[in-house]
This record gives sequence, structure tokens and C-alpha cells, in this order.
Amino acid sequence: MDVSENTPVVLIGGGVGITPVLCMLNTLCDSRSKREIWFFYGVRNRSEHIMAEHLKRIEMEYENVHIQVCYSQPESGKDEPGPDYHHGEMVSVDLFKRVLPSNNFEFYICGPPPMMEALVSGLGEWGVPEKDIHFEAFGPASVKKPVLDQSSATESLHKVNFAKSGKVLEWKQGEGTLLELAEARGIHIDSGCRAGSCGTCMTAIKAGEVSYLDQPSASLESGSCLPCIAVPRTAVTIDA
Repeated sequence: MDVSENTPVVLIGGGVGITPVLCMLNTLCDSRSKREIWFFYGVRNRSEHIMAEHLKRIEMEYENVHIQVCYSQPESGKDEPGPDYHHGEMVSVDLFKRVLPSNNFEFYICGPPPMMEALVSGLGEWGVPEKDIHFEAFGPASVKKPVLDQSSATESLHKVNFAKSGKVLEWKQGEGTLLELAEARGIHIDSGCRAGSCGTCMTAIKAGEVSYLDQPSASLESGSCLPCIAVPRTAVTIDA
């Protein structure tokens, strides 16, 4: 973003995708920009709503900033319209049409791939020029790449030993990633981006081999894997 411009902007963050657009918002506010600024933030409910007080303070202090928080799954009795969120729905171009005065904005988007795909496509259909639509992905998350090492599919059944949990499970094609297999059986593995970018889920491999559904962009330690995008190539034991 060129902070010296005066073009009105719409900043859109979904989940942890708030990170880059919040930086932009903070920078614009710190520079005392007079641009018209709309900030849309989409999460499921208050349990995922970060920086809530910070955003409220910005809206109170800067009259040119309009904060719009969307809860796609507000919890009854816990999440209150107004104090907690503005819209009980997902961030969408239909919402923009109802809330924004026009489509004459520059749009900056970061969020989960389905959200970004829908917004980029919808903004184009709404007549927003391509040059005014900017987006940032979580590493490889928004661009699906071919499955790596097709030889990993020669066998359809592998045993996965979760060493810390003491569970041995059978993985077969269609079970998803090692992380999804673990979660479905009540085994907790710390995770973040779920796209092989952040490295939060990095887990030691004690035996066996894995293959990856997407190219990892996080730096891998020797003898470790990223369960969020890994599938077993052989019978495998991981430290989870």
C-alpha cells in the first residue's frame, strides 16, 4: 500500500489473516491519514476475535475509520450484537454492497483461501478493477499444487503410531492429513496455518516416511514433518 495516496481503502481480514491488514490500518492511523478506511474482520465468534479492544479504540479515535466485525457462527448467550460484532454472517461482497457507499475503493484481502477466492471473484463481478484488488495468501494455502511424489499412493493403507498418545491408527486414502487423522481420534497436535507455512505443527518422525500434499514453505528440522499437510508414505511413528 502507498500510504501517501488518498484513495479510499477497504481492509479485509479473515481469522489470522488479520495480521497484514491490521498492520496497514495501524500505519494509516499512525500517519494521521485522512483516507476513508473500512476494516472488515471475519471470525466464527468471540473465542476467535483477537485485538477487539484495539479495534474499538481505533474506531473511537479516528472518525475516518469504520470497523465492521462479522461473526459467522455467533454463540447464543455469549456473543452480543453491537458490543461484540456488527454482522452475524460471513464477510462477503453482498455485505459490501449493503454497507459501503460504492465500489470505488482499493481492496486489500488476507484470509482463508475459500474466502479470498469468493471475494476476489465477487469484487470483479461487482465492477472493481483488477488493479484495485490486492490479496495475500498464507504461503501456498491459496494455490493448490500437485500432490508431491505420486509413489506415496501405491499403497492405500498404512499404520500410524502416535507415540506420545499411545494410539496406533490405520490411515487409508481419503482419511486426509496426519493432523486431520489425529484430530478425528482425539489426539491433539498444535497447529496454526494448516498449510505448511507457519511450522507450528512440526513433529518429530521416530520411524517411517511421509509425503506432502502441498510444498512446505516452513523450514523443516531434520527428522521432522508437518502433519497439517503430510500423509504417510509408509507405516510411520510420530512424536504426538
